[in-house]
Amino acid sequence: MIKFIKRKIKDIKLENALLIEGLPGIGHVGRLAAEHLVHEFNGEKFLELYCYDFPPQVLVKDDGTIEYMKADFYAIKEPKHMIVVLGNTQALTPVGQYHLAEEIVKLGIEHGANFVYTFGGFGIGKLVKEAKVYGATTSKELAEKLKEHGVIFRNDGGGIVGAAGLMLLFADLNNIPGICLMGETPGYLIDPNAAKAVLEKFSKLENIEINMEELEKRAKSMEQFIERIKKFEEETLKALQKPPSDEDLRYIG
Repeated sequence: MIKFIKRKIKDIKLENALLIEGLPGIGHVGRLAAEHLVHEFNGEKFLELYCYDFPPQVLVKDDGTIEYMKADFYAIKEPKHMIVVLGNTQALTPVGQYHLAEEIVKLGIEHGANFVYTFGGFGIGKLVKEAKVYGATTSKELAEKLKEHGVIFRNDGGGIVGAAGLMLLFADLNNIPGICLMGETPGYLIDPNAAKAVLEKFSKLENIEINMEELEKRAKSMEQFIERIKKFEEETLKALQKPPSDEDLRYIG
């Protein structure tokens, strides 16, 4: 049995809440999307969760203080009740992943959740202008609803690794529905564009308005960064392909 430590920040009880997972993963898509909800809707932290299967380390911040490996639970009351789980890590082992997913769902239900959303990235290894959103769910009825909103389903039998997949299992075992939304991403960059695509689908599914301005700014900054990298790579390639001059040859041999 893997040990958990819970630190309660304050008492909170919601009703018919959405439990939303945003732990680190491919392109940090899920984390960015969930974090945006917390910022936009003034989420209030009410619980910290520590796990003995988290990496055995602490993070040192710029001011010299330390940040622990943990998952933070935030409560949102408007525009609807939500419990958003952010974190700086996932569990290290398969057993730990199962225990963590089960614990998060259990805590969500204890605090009023009756629906689970998991957010994540769908790695495709290349950049795209418009990120598609892939999905998975616990029922055929919800699958039809996702299709109506343009969510794509994989037909290659691929899986969803980590909390984003396992929380759907524990949602179903507790007789509550669950949906996973995954934004298309290269996988090797932090991807606010994919996070924005996920939130756009989420906002339509839940009929709520989300201001995307901050994510759009971050996506623009990332695009500029990628353009600079491309330019550097092109200039480097040209330099390598350029035949050596007489000046260069004087230093050979």
